Amino acid sequence: MPEFSSQGVSIAYQVAGEGKPMLLVHGFAATAEDNWIRTGWVQAITRARRQAITFDLRGHGASSKLYDPADYTVEKMAGDALALLDHLGLERASLMGYSMGAGIAAHLAAHHGDRFGIVILGGVGEKSLTGSSGIGDVAAALDADSAEGITEPLARGFRLYAEGLGQDLKALAACARAPRGSDRGADLGLIRNEVLVIAGARDDLAGDPGPFAARMKDARAEIIPGTDHMFALANPMFKGAVMDFLAGIS
Repeated sequence: MPEFSSQGVSIAYQVAGEGKPMLLVHGFAATAEDNWIRTGWVQAITRARRQAITFDLRGHGASSKLYDPADYTVEKMAGDALALLDHLGLERASLMGYSMGAGIAAHLAAHHGDRFGIVILGGVGEKSLTGSSGIGDVAAALDADSAEGITEPLARGFRLYAEGLGQDLKALAACARAPRGSDRGADLGLIRNEVLVIAGARDDLAGDPGPFAARMKDARAEIIPGTDHMFALANPMFKGAVMDFLAGIS
């Protein structure tokens, strides 16, 4: 993967296809490869004659590993996304983020909305607004000597998922400990882009996407039946709803 320097941090990225650019921001403990390529998103976007831009967030995948939680604020992670657009010479792109990536995407739309067109926020909902998702102590699970003895299901799930991808667990633990505001949806009212908020009906990490969408001027929510947080991106109905939204089909 090619790399560039953002705020002194090496960020790995890929560009596929031609057409209107679309920037994709993956979730916590994931990689661009696992969220967007393995699940067929890049293929679907390029088939729709769009250009898919993916990158590994700092601390993830092939990008630089940092071990201070202060290096993982939403402002700094969003800054990497903007720096990538600048590096590629792009003034504007569509935007999609999933889970933690949706939080980064929402920050980008709120504070740099003129750089983005349509925005898709996946895997977020009412529980994402306050951090009351019951995710447990993910950082402690990532710092543990092994997954044995981790009883909290979501924390254990993130640990095993990260291990399976060969991630740097200490870097991810630092990311998990990054400072976050008590009201994570405080800036949503600033967003003027057209937005789709989408989550699975069984996504206990996100909750109902409706209250999240209601905080924005021009957003609608969609719930995909029968899928949860970990498997939504691979769900054909989830992908179909997003691609219809991109095509202007309501």
